[in-house]
Parts: sequence; structure tokens; C-alpha cells
Amino acid sequence: MKTLKFKTSAMCSGCVATIGKSLNEIVKPEQWSFDLSSKDKVLTVETDKEAGEIIHQIEKAGYKAELL
Repeated sequence: MKTLKFKTSAMCSGCVATIGKSLNEIVKPEQWSFDLSSKDKVLTVETDKEAGEIIHQIEKAGYKAELL
């Protein structure tokens, strides 16, 4: 497992819920968390998946993300 961090366009708990539904298709809910208090709205994911797969799921939910 590796820890990946992403800068996201999430702004609120509703955004997190929407992104979470998409993320939960490929990782377990306990494997990811958001820090909405940071200026970059950082998503941290513990996974064996590639960063591109995580970014795809975030974009599929209608948000932007980039690997930090």
C-alpha cells in the first residue's frame, strides 16, 4: 500500500460525499479521507491503485484533482 495525496476542487461535505461514492467503487471507505480545512482540499488515499485511477474516479464524479 502507498499513500497518495491529491489537490482537489472539493469545497464542502456534499462534494466529499459525491466524490466518495465514486471512490468507493475502487477503494474501501476507510482507505481515503479529505482535509477540507487545507487550501488545496487534500484527499489522502491509502491504496495499491495508480494515481491515474484515483484521478479518473474523482473526475467521473465531476471534480478536478491533481497528484501532490
